[in-house]
Amino acid sequence: MNRLPALVYLLGYAGLLPFIAGPLWWTLLPDSVPPWLDGLWLRYAAMIASFMAGTLWGLALPTAEGPNGLIGMALSTVLMLLAWLAASLPFTPAIVALAAVFVLLVAAEVWRERVLDPLSGYFSLRLSLTLGVLVCLVWRGLLN
Repeated sequence: MNRLPALVYLLGYAGLLPFIAGPLWWTLLPDSVPPWLDGLWLRYAAMIASFMAGTLWGLALPTAEGPNGLIGMALSTVLMLLAWLAASLPFTPAIVALAAVFVLLVAAEVWRERVLDPLSGYFSLRLSLTLGVLVCLVWRGLLN
């Protein structure tokens, strides 16, 4: 198995920056937080959850004619729809629902690693990024 390119790690961890920015702003400068920040932050979280669900779709595609590929594509679709529905909730329930979606994404990745072809380093990257996302979701939720 080949190791993931460094750019994958760079882009993955750079994707955490908006997750960190929202709660950090609320923590350090709460009086200067613009009214649009939470909505934008929540939409970003839902977009990333949907994007991650889409990666599962892409990894399942090579086996789409078999049952495991179909399961992977169905999981991907359900997770994307759950992220979309979570984003439609009021702010605090949306944070909880999106956290659940990210946990389900990790569970789907565990399945993918066992059933579909594993990628060297991909699962550990996804796990560490998801932990970062969950910390930020909890952090922002606690600031309410």
